[in-house]
Amino acid sequence: MNKRISLVVFPMLLLPLAFAQSTSVQDFRYWSPQEGSWMEDSDAPGTYGKDVIGTAQTGNWVMYVKFNPGAWANWHWHKNPQSIYMVSGTMNYEVKPHPMVKLTPGSYMVIPARALHNGNCLGNEPCTLFIENLLPNDKHATDANGKELKRR
Repeated sequence: MNKRISLVVFPMLLLPLAFAQSTSVQDFRYWSPQEGSWMEDSDAPGTYGKDVIGTAQTGNWVMYVKFNPGAWANWHWHKNPQSIYMVSGTMNYEVKPHPMVKLTPGSYMVIPARALHNGNCLGNEPCTLFIENLLPNDKHATDANGKELKRR
């Protein structure tokens, strides 16, 4: 089991390193949460995002995400893997077929490509996190069994 996890996690940890090594001193970037405008996710009321770098269409995309207390990201999956870095708040997050985990500030998670997942913000404070997609992003909304839903 540990070898299997290492075979999955180790290459995922190398991807950002490979991307970082391909940049030069002129590619320095700085971003602050005060920049940009929040965009609400029409599939998940009470969840908002701001592009930090890149776009969903091109990949090498990082989004800063905010969940209002009690907001829920419905079941969905993506063709690409994603990394999540938790900044504030507490979330329950489930990536099938694994047990639900509690994300707290400082938590890091890799969601494999095509893995069905969802999450909800617990408590009385907003949850904020960064989501990183190295490949172009897509979102396939589903029910809890993975049956694709029509987009609004």
